[in-house]
Amino acid sequence: MAYAQPLSINEAPDESKPILEAIEKKFGQSMNIFSTLAHQPDVLGGMTQINDGLENDLPAKYRELAYYKASQLNSCDYCSHYHRQAAKKAGLSDEQLDSMNVSSGDLFDEKERAVLKYAEQLTAKANVDSSVVKELKLFLNEKQLVTLAAAVALANFTNRINHGLDIELP
Repeated sequence: MAYAQPLSINEAPDESKPILEAIEKKFGQSMNIFSTLAHQPDVLGGMTQINDGLENDLPAKYRELAYYKASQLNSCDYCSHYHRQAAKKAGLSDEQLDSMNVSSGDLFDEKERAVLKYAEQLTAKANVDSSVVKELKLFLNEKQLVTLAAAVALANFTNRINHGLDIELP
């Protein structure tokens, strides 16, 4: 059972209501993580602002690959559930998502392997080898690299929110 109950739009603080309405409009529903964070409107607003910013310049395939990898490493079933759907929509296959192993031969190209290594290192040790960043800079500009770092950081944030509050899938 969740440690903090998700709020409906009607139950949410006034500051959270427009954010929840925008989430429902965007996704067709308000997911439990957002409805739970509605208890604290500033945190909800900050998280959704970062989430929206991630969609601006990094290709969706790389963003979702990194997010899904971090969520898998953290055993976050909630985030893995939603980001698996987003990753498939971005062009990743079930076979790739079932593996998520950097050394999975032909499943991932060089760019995807670099993204996976980055997400794995940043999630596992909160640091990244400069050689991995060098690989990424062959195909990502600095703005995209910042977005990739933010995507992995947000994945780790949401994974911990989900675990810390025992947020359940609907």
